[in-house]
Amino acid sequence: MSLVSDSRSQSTPDLALDVRDLSWQVESRPILSQVSFSIRRGEMLGIIGPNGAGKSTLLRCIYRYIRPDSGQIQLFGQEITHLSSKAFAREVAVVLQDTPQHFELTTAQLVAIGLTPHKGPFEFTNSADRVLISDALEKVGLTHKAKQSYEHLSGGEKQRALIARAIVQQPKLLILDEPTNHLDIRYQIQIMELLRSIGITVITSIHDLNLASAMCDKLLLLEEGKCISYGSPKEVLTEQAIGEVFGVCSHVTPHPQHGNPQICYYYGYETAYEQGHDKGLVNKSGPVSLGDTGHD
Repeated sequence: MSLVSDSRSQSTPDLALDVRDLSWQVESRPILSQVSFSIRRGEMLGIIGPNGAGKSTLLRCIYRYIRPDSGQIQLFGQEITHLSSKAFAREVAVVLQDTPQHFELTTAQLVAIGLTPHKGPFEFTNSADRVLISDALEKVGLTHKAKQSYEHLSGGEKQRALIARAIVQQPKLLILDEPTNHLDIRYQIQIMELLRSIGITVITSIHDLNLASAMCDKLLLLEEGKCISYGSPKEVLTEQAIGEVFGVCSHVTPHPQHGNPQICYYYGYETAYEQGHDKGLVNKSGPVSLGDTGHD
């Protein structure tokens, strides 16, 4: 497994995003350091790592909320800095982790905002637009909520409405910052399955490693703003990497349904650390694996 994607060797027509040596700092403190990776059209990339690893900052660089100090970001073969705001909005849609509050709009009206990049200053919604809105609501399972106030939707419904708005925007790349945050497990699975079903390139930050393993084609593991590993879930989610980056003991086995890593965490870290150390399963970074330490 390559620790860092060699984007230069993968410049092929089916690349959706190519990030090279991306760095960004605040008051001389590095937040991102030489991050490189690429993602192909139609893939779902999960960005994982501990709190403060730089996941949201990386996404902000990609959707142009902040400008990196160095490095390059190519979107479908074009430097993102060369695109106008409207042209960029036609290519990229963003769903942030905090849903809008106090919106005096119906669900359908919120979804219709996704049409903005495709409209002139005085253009109104037409019949084709209404079909797009209706189709997006159906795709996310919210047709019956179209006329209901967005404010009165549940947390999971709000996230689905925001994804419907992104679908109406007709992007080629959808970026989401922790879309499953604060949702119960049913809605977490529904949201991730929905993202897989819409048929476009998706980049999302996510905390749940098992959910990331089940749903993402590729994973990018960050720690302190650096790319630790990039590849398939089987390549990235190893007991050693989980122990070194997250500082927890785990046992990784193939999931009985999809075959990707299924992570079982151990508890009682002080005892686990001592037993793991005695068996040579712990390095200076922290517990790596318990193996057969008696914590079955």
